[in-house]
Amino acid sequence: MKIIERALRGASTLVFLDLEATQLSHEAIEIGAEMCEVDPQGNPRKSHPPFRVYVKAKHPIGRLVRTLTGIDERLLKEEGTSFQRALDALKHYIGYRLDETLFLTWGPSDIQILEATRKQSEADDSFLRFLYRRHLDFQAFLKTYVQDGNGNPLSLHNAILAFSVPFKGREHDATSDAMSLFRLYQAVISSPDVLEREYMKTLSHYRKLPLPLLRVLEAIQEGKTVDRPMWELFVRECFK
Repeated sequence: MKIIERALRGASTLVFLDLEATQLSHEAIEIGAEMCEVDPQGNPRKSHPPFRVYVKAKHPIGRLVRTLTGIDERLLKEEGTSFQRALDALKHYIGYRLDETLFLTWGPSDIQILEATRKQSEADDSFLRFLYRRHLDFQAFLKTYVQDGNGNPLSLHNAILAFSVPFKGREHDATSDAMSLFRLYQAVISSPDVLEREYMKTLSHYRKLPLPLLRVLEAIQEGKTVDRPMWELFVRECFK
């Protein structure tokens, strides 16, 4: 699809990224990623094994985050590494494809976690600055076409439901969520009919359109045929 092709800005490699963070200090404690190579139209050609690294935090994880993620201080002590080494590992995972890579996240929070962690560590920020420049918030991209009834972007959970993507793994696991984002991307690019259907729903929720146009969209969404007499009726109702 042309809309995705433009959004990818010529990237030949996509890295779907997800992070988990401490409850209060918002330091990264887990980075998960899924990488795939794409053709010029953005269609996946080859996927790679997923990536995961645990990151040691300077501040407590927090009870809520421990419950949601299953990550505790013992796990970070035994398997965690410094933020710098975690970034180096991610960079190594991408390898020679780095210059042609675009990083995709769901929402702005993952970038905010990276920045919060950078400020609390002594990591070199050159890779992060590159990542920020080569970043696409896929939630914001999709919000143009798919929203809930109140005009809000969908959660990742609801987005994969809308596109009938089977969920694997568990939520609040960075690698599982990165892989879910990749599968959602696959579903969006391979199912223009579903995207069109969801866009129709979104258009029917718009409240800034003139009322007659909203009525037309609602009628079409209900499977009705809108002819000139019905259009004139919708316009006439505005003045009653």
